Amino acid sequence: MELLNVSKKYGSNYVLKNASFDLKPGVTGLIGRNGAGKTTVMKIICEIIQKHEGQVHRGQDFTVGYLIEEPKLYRSKSGWYNIKYFSNVYKSSTDKAYIDYLVDALDMRGYLKRKVSKYSMGMRQKLGLVIAMLNKPKYLILDEPTNGMDPDGSIDVLHIIQEFSKKFDISVLISSHKLEDIEMIADDILFIEKGRLSEKVFINELKSGTYIELIFDGDKAQRAYEILSETVKGLEQKENVLRIPHNGDLSKYLERIAQSGLFPIDFNKKTTSLKDYYFRMIDQGEVR
Repeated sequence: MELLNVSKKYGSNYVLKNASFDLKPGVTGLIGRNGAGKTTVMKIICEIIQKHEGQVHRGQDFTVGYLIEEPKLYRSKSGWYNIKYFSNVYKSSTDKAYIDYLVDALDMRGYLKRKVSKYSMGMRQKLGLVIAMLNKPKYLILDEPTNGMDPDGSIDVLHIIQEFSKKFDISVLISSHKLEDIEMIADDILFIEKGRLSEKVFINELKSGTYIELIFDGDKAQRAYEILSETVKGLEQKENVLRIPHNGDLSKYLERIAQSGLFPIDFNKKTTSLKDYYFRMIDQGEVR
């Protein structure tokens, strides 16, 4: 699937502007603040929103399953009723063994006979996931799929989504306000800010970066930044912390600032996290 210069506006306000990316087998994370345009992108892919600018190339064998916002369920009916009903709606040729696989993978068998009105939010999300996967979709679009789940349950579901993608060669687009969830299972990441998308970032490349944090008293971090900024690429300073990419001669940098009477009171070596990368992109305005 490929999006080419896709835009969406309400009145004169663009909520999505010139979005272009392709969605390939594997897990792609979509990250942005509330109102940044994540749900709009997902609804366009799923054809919930059909009027927009630009093009979406879905291919002839396009099938999609999705869980966007609150799952639409018959709450006065049982979980089993909902599964059977939506299987008929989708005209799915799903066999019983496949449904059993989904139910057991998500640990739902014990409460599918109950009315959905008795489910917790996390249980409804799991049922919504089963329904989204009923037709063995080529594309699976998930907006905050672990809402309402405890940490252990959330991790289990994320691993199931990852396993499902690998086992059935599915292209997954997933959003979450919990960046560590995305970091756990995604192969690549798209960032969105005010309706504009970044280029894809591959998780392996992101995690390969390391840096040194130098911690100073008072305003000394700012002074050290001024000394090194012209020659050290990727240098960052925030409050009393100076961040130096771990790809140069640290002793040389320390010697240079020491000549001006600047000595860090502590330092740490760290690996770049998705959270670090995201906030750096937002602060530096790198989401186009």
